[in-house]
Amino acid sequence: MPAPVRQAAPSDDLREVYELRAELEYATPPPTPDLRLERKYQRLLELVAGTLPAPSLLDAGCGDGRYLAGIAQLADAPERLAGVDISERILATAEQTLARVGASAVLVRANLESLPLPDGSFERVLCAQAIEHLRAPELGVAELARVLAPGGLLVLSTDNARNYLTKGLNLPRSAAVRALRLNGRRRLVDFPHASFTRAEVSALVSDCGLTVERLETFRMHLQAPLGRPTATMFLNALDRRSPRHPWGDIVVVVARKPA
Repeated sequence: MPAPVRQAAPSDDLREVYELRAELEYATPPPTPDLRLERKYQRLLELVAGTLPAPSLLDAGCGDGRYLAGIAQLADAPERLAGVDISERILATAEQTLARVGASAVLVRANLESLPLPDGSFERVLCAQAIEHLRAPELGVAELARVLAPGGLLVLSTDNARNYLTKGLNLPRSAAVRALRLNGRRRLVDFPHASFTRAEVSALVSDCGLTVERLETFRMHLQAPLGRPTATMFLNALDRRSPRHPWGDIVVVVARKPA
């Protein structure tokens, strides 16, 4: 099936912003993730692995390629891997990240709100921490559902609006930052950054005709200067061993498209 004619989408005007962000923050491949420290990476890779085997996978909002590289090294890695991102510069970094592990993927510059990909073209779709950066996340999720094959699975994560554990841990620091009017001082580039409740994420996915099979939150963290490696490893180990709860930093959904 030919790819659809691409339509103008609300986040198109953000391309230059994300090109600048890629140049400033993602100009080189990331270090190989340390699973003791990178709880988000570890859990999402675990969830994706649990949906395999599958012939193909799209990483929608692939960024610097760390997830594609990790998936390529799984025992049941899909034969066909692809990634899309709005930034041409970050796709160049993703290509280098994949090459470092001897893997490759088809990389396409695209806005998630209007993907130049055929309907039902991937059996698995991963979208990690991307919809919160869109002007119209509902359009982005609808596109993910469209390119997902019948019977296929979507793994989607985003920021949890009710991350009460991290907010509690960082309350003294947050109060000091507000008092000193330092909010936003460390951000190099301004771009959309939303957060969602579990119910909102579930609704976004369900409204596109997908059936939610798993919904959870995970991770908590300490911000600098308290977020040192030993503290991070302790919190990550605690999170891995804790019963599932609704107050983690990240909300993730695994949803299936009807066959």
